[in-house]
Amino acid sequence: MTSSPLGPWRAFKRALKPRLLALHGAYVRRFRAFGDAELLQALRELGIRAGDSVMLHSGFGGAHGYRGTIEQLTDVFLAAVGPAGHLLMVSLPYRSSSLQYLQQGRRFDVRRTPSMMGLVSEYFRRRPGVLRSLHPTHPVLALGPDAQRIVAGHEDRLHPCGPGTPFERLAERDGVVAFFDVPFATFTFFHHLEHLVHEHLPFPLYTDEPFVVPVLDQDGRTRTVTTYVFAPEAIRRRRFEHLEQALRQRGLIRARRVGNTVVEAVRVREVIACVEEMRQAGQFFYDLTETPHHQHEGQAGR
Repeated sequence: MTSSPLGPWRAFKRALKPRLLALHGAYVRRFRAFGDAELLQALRELGIRAGDSVMLHSGFGGAHGYRGTIEQLTDVFLAAVGPAGHLLMVSLPYRSSSLQYLQQGRRFDVRRTPSMMGLVSEYFRRRPGVLRSLHPTHPVLALGPDAQRIVAGHEDRLHPCGPGTPFERLAERDGVVAFFDVPFATFTFFHHLEHLVHEHLPFPLYTDEPFVVPVLDQDGRTRTVTTYVFAPEAIRRRRFEHLEQALRQRGLIRARRVGNTVVEAVRVREVIACVEEMRQAGQFFYDLTETPHHQHEGQAGR
């Protein structure tokens, strides 16, 4: 039996990959690195102002070029919104879908359940003063003078990203969603947009019945949260790229390159206006044909 010629080639590629990554990292550190001042300037150019409420989606790795730590990165965004502003992040406790997460029967502990939305989100969850909304599928983190009002009552809302949730309160504040070294498809505010149009869809956005979920609150007490989750058919039919294309065509997604990173931002009121314009034209970010295509990855699964 002869060995496959692919075996040595695969071994060579595995051995080569760490070296290429190291070389790329060295190049970024020397030629594409940036610090706090450059990042803050980019945020200002994106329209983020003192007093704003910003929901941040972020990645953190050796290839982005930022010289600082996760703590320092967070401090830059806090400096951008200032003492009167607010910094928010999502802290979903799963990487699959809300339906699958609840079906696993895991108990959400608002104090201890980790965020699965990346290192920056998990660091922020542990930062002193940060509040977390008591919702098992779409908890939101907030820091700022009115953070308590932003996260309050999330556990009492039947729809996890609908009225009365931190997502609506972000819109009420003319908030911004920012993206640091992550694709625009991480836009969790997308689910609030879904709720705004769900009555016009030819299929249900949510499950027929809500889930009654036990959770542990900030005092360690067991409570129950009643919540709908996104229906499998709605998940299959999502076409996030339709929304992104519409926003980019209208110039609503602003972008700046700083070092080796692209930072983007969008004001949620402008997004809501775009979605309403699309709805009036009969345009939605779903596959509306009879036979749904394959499920998209990323945002589609939540």
